Amino acid sequence: MHDIIVVGAGPVGSYSAYLLAKKGLNVGIFEKNLTIGDDVNCTGIVSTECLKNFGLPGEVILRPVDSIKASSPSGNYIKYQSASPLAYVVNRSLFDDEINKMAVREGATTYLGTRVEEITITDGAFNVKVKTGGEEREFSAKVGVVATGFELNSLQGVVKKPKDFSYGIQTDVGIEDVTDVEVYFGRNIAPGYFAWVVPTHNGSAKVGLIVKKNPEEYLKRFLANPLISSRVVAGDSRIKCSPIPFGRTPKSYAQRLIVVGEAAGQVKTTTGGGIYFGLLCSEIAVSTITEAFKRRDFGEKVFEEYEMNWRKKIGPELKAGMVLRNLFSRLSDHQIELLVDLVKRDGFLPIIKNHNFDWQKDLITSLLQKFFSKNIFREADK
Repeated sequence: MHDIIVVGAGPVGSYSAYLLAKKGLNVGIFEKNLTIGDDVNCTGIVSTECLKNFGLPGEVILRPVDSIKASSPSGNYIKYQSASPLAYVVNRSLFDDEINKMAVREGATTYLGTRVEEITITDGAFNVKVKTGGEEREFSAKVGVVATGFELNSLQGVVKKPKDFSYGIQTDVGIEDVTDVEVYFGRNIAPGYFAWVVPTHNGSAKVGLIVKKNPEEYLKRFLANPLISSRVVAGDSRIKCSPIPFGRTPKSYAQRLIVVGEAAGQVKTTTGGGIYFGLLCSEIAVSTITEAFKRRDFGEKVFEEYEMNWRKKIGPELKAGMVLRNLFSRLSDHQIELLVDLVKRDGFLPIIKNHNFDWQKDLITSLLQKFFSKNIFREADK
């Protein structure tokens, strides 16, 4: 019997296991894939602060990100250049694997090719039924950590998926003339969201977008856009698509249970990125679990502290992002053009440069104040 069962060996699950194992707890990590990071769907952009603060492996870095180019539907663009890297593009499969190795080195056990089919919680244990190698097995622990991403297993109706979600879809291409991370806006490109071109290495890039529905249709349309298609020299038939939660789960804890990462809706509501907030909340989760073991009390009241603390930490960021996204989702292409022109000519870039890449609430507040002071939304509605 393990002390802790972690479901999911993504970065948040493995990092939680790493911290728990460092505390001397017996941790089992259950991963459905035979290889860590096998089906990951992510641009692989990790902030400088994230790599530094969490002690993550630097050898997974493909390239720094120090410039971002944001384009309107017509191709008019703003370029943001930083004196030092804002973030890094990492090899996500290797990134996930290295964090899992950190956990294993601290004594955690990883069960690969082991799909959790059912989770039950009793007064005495957190129990899982798994399928591995064509066989069914059962495991128990004192506490469970669910870090499955959006593919949240049924938990006796105790924990539900976030209701608000969209789709992130992307593919790898060979492409010329790409040195910046490129972001594209427009109702025919990614209505309410954005598309991207993220250079990785050796003339390759990840091209993708976020949309509410019909993701493959929008991706094909974006790849056919002359701004993109004229530079693509080779395509990849593999397309990865997965849901991204943009709303929190009603409840991220129960007796003997904590839900962390995307499964709990701990995702930036501006970009859909889940690594930084997920890792941050995993530290809060581990602190709560450690206290529960000290008290020898695994009741729901103890784990409620986890939810209170993570909502206090990142809740204001999530709310601010939702305000911005809800406003932006109503803009027409003409309105987006007006915004791009305004940002280019009216001193917005210094505001952006003075704010943190990961903590966006103050930046969003400053931008909205400037937009409204210029009557941009009123002008756009004409």
